[in-house]
Amino acid sequence: MLGRGHRRRRRRPRFASAETIRWLEWGTRSYQSFMFGLTLILLGSAVALTARLPRAIGYLMGLSGLGYIVQGWVLGSEGFSGTDTFAILGGYVLILAWIIWLLVVAWRTKESSRAPTP
Repeated sequence: MLGRGHRRRRRRPRFASAETIRWLEWGTRSYQSFMFGLTLILLGSAVALTARLPRAIGYLMGLSGLGYIVQGWVLGSEGFSGTDTFAILGGYVLILAWIIWLLVVAWRTKESSRAPTP
């Protein structure tokens, strides 16, 4: 019969392996959030500089990108925590806002291009 110490020795490497995988997940998610945030900031800058779309959509894109950069920073420093939840929700709300606004602008543009010219 195996003693308690033997079971603990077998669990330590498993726990270390699980912890390593968790850290790898945090690092990957942090990097992904940073890159997505940077992409949104660059896309928002491009939208804000064009004359075809309202500038405010570009500003909202950039703001949602900042939310994702904050999320990446929190993930990298604290892992999955309650602070990260607020950054995620803020990013989701801002993305939803500019996506809906962009949809409305695209819909109106489509309808105005279909209108017959006298």
